[in-house]
Amino acid sequence: MSERLDAMTVREHNGKKYWTKLGSAFPARQGSGYTLVLDAIPASLDGQYRIILTEPKPREDRQQGANKGGWGQDDLGGDQIPF
Repeated sequence: MSERLDAMTVREHNGKKYWTKLGSAFPARQGSGYTLVLDAIPASLDGQYRIILTEPKPREDRQQGANKGGWGQDDLGGDQIPF
């Protein structure tokens, strides 16, 4: 298990899956468990908030996957997605 986990949510639209990072989870300092730190909260789906904890991808994988959600460089005014 890694030092931290990414807190993610996924939504489906037109047969595609769109992943959004919400924050991170870190092992608790005392005892078992994790501390979850959220930078955003997912939209409610049928009254539930679904957060998926995954091991972080290596940096190079995250950069290559940045445009998989349909965003292109022109859509962002020439800026790159920072994660």
